[in-house]
Amino acid sequence: MLYLVLFYFMTIIQLIVIALLGYAIGNFSPAYIFGQLVGKFDIREQGSGNAGATNVMRLIGWRYGALVFILDMLKGLLASALGYWLGQEVGLAVASLGVILGHDFPAVLNFRGGKGIASTTGIFLHLFPVPTLIAILIFIAAVLITRMVSVGSLVFVLAMTIYTVVTGQPAALVILAVAVAIFAFARHSSNIKRILNGVENKISLGKKTVLPDSH
Repeated sequence: MLYLVLFYFMTIIQLIVIALLGYAIGNFSPAYIFGQLVGKFDIREQGSGNAGATNVMRLIGWRYGALVFILDMLKGLLASALGYWLGQEVGLAVASLGVILGHDFPAVLNFRGGKGIASTTGIFLHLFPVPTLIAILIFIAAVLITRMVSVGSLVFVLAMTIYTVVTGQPAALVILAVAVAIFAFARHSSNIKRILNGVENKISLGKKTVLPDSH
């Protein structure tokens, strides 16, 4: 009996450590760093106020925006890989949720971060490389059709969640995918309201424009 108590206690401690590691990785904010180094301002005080790739693209340029997206994506990939190494599927799920929370609510930036889509992309790339690449193409198609990055982001997350569920993945990964989708839709609530009201910002192909906030 004592052995079981100690086992479950150590398992809980292990998962807490994994979650904190994921959260710590998420606290690294390339959007904030580039805002300070290149733009000489706090990215969270300009544009949409969001510390993510879209706002960086809007304020500093598409090259920096793309770089921020890649770095944020690598955060998700790193956290999920580390979580799996330390705790298999459950560890992966816990670390992945931790990195998204760290990105969206970073303690080092007074809990004001981004929306986690890029980090989510990295997590899914680690789990399902080919399906994720296909979902990225769906994201691009959705953006080209609607000219709204927010729509593409939500379609991407929804597509990957459906894939995870219908292909019978382990329970921990299904719970992760559903949780990520719910969280993504919650973080995009203001975008969804603007979409329903027909006032969401749109990108304009072929010329410089104000981009919508989605990352």
